[in-house]
Amino acid sequence: MDNDNVYRKIQDFFGSMEDNFSLLEEPVDVAVQMQYFEACGKIRGKQKNEEILARKDELMNADLPVKEKKTLLTQMAGIPNPEIFRAIEAYAKQPEEELKEWAQLALQENRLLLESHLLDRRQVFISTGLGGKGHKLRYFVVLINRIGGDLQPFQQKIVMKEMEYALKRHNSELEKVNFMNDYTTMRVVVPISSDLTQLFREGIDECNQFGNFLSTEFIVTNMKELSEQEIKKTLEAKEDPAAELEDDFPPVE
Repeated sequence: MDNDNVYRKIQDFFGSMEDNFSLLEEPVDVAVQMQYFEACGKIRGKQKNEEILARKDELMNADLPVKEKKTLLTQMAGIPNPEIFRAIEAYAKQPEEELKEWAQLALQENRLLLESHLLDRRQVFISTGLGGKGHKLRYFVVLINRIGGDLQPFQQKIVMKEMEYALKRHNSELEKVNFMNDYTTMRVVVPISSDLTQLFREGIDECNQFGNFLSTEFIVTNMKELSEQEIKKTLEAKEDPAAELEDDFPPVE
């Protein structure tokens, strides 16, 4: 099965879910997410809910070691109880720095679990490295200049205008744009079922009507915002098919 067919099946799946899903809105490192869900499988079920509920106020205890708070957060997040939700919510507003992302995951999971319990409607928890907004996912996009070097000021204006227009047509938003040497980076939020390839090809085609200055290839990921080094490595791999990448951020043709 080719990638386009897989992508369409994913779109159909999300389209059929209507409102029965919740997005993690805050950006959280994917490695932290993997550690969190692995910990959920190992830790939960080893203590009674009543015992965990009795310890909920310990989250705000400055003397409790971070490691124990991490375990307690993981346990609490799996219990659909309003008191527990409020305790996690209060902690998430002022957590230890090393538990900031962990607390966001616990808060989102517990909110979804509590809503499902109260509404008697099962929901799906969706998380990506860059998070989302409402029912939209956040993406990091790299548009590649056809000829190396900076875009001219008038070309930058064209990119801003045409990409904003293309995004609005697809009920999407442009959050941030940076014009760099050889490429342009954007952070956007796009409805979860949208066709990313169509959206950005439309925008690039519109820009290229004014001078054909953008490559028809682009890079898009919802894992994280790529560093300058990662972007350059990806672009070099595009020019050298034999090059190997540590991360898989292939250009879209």
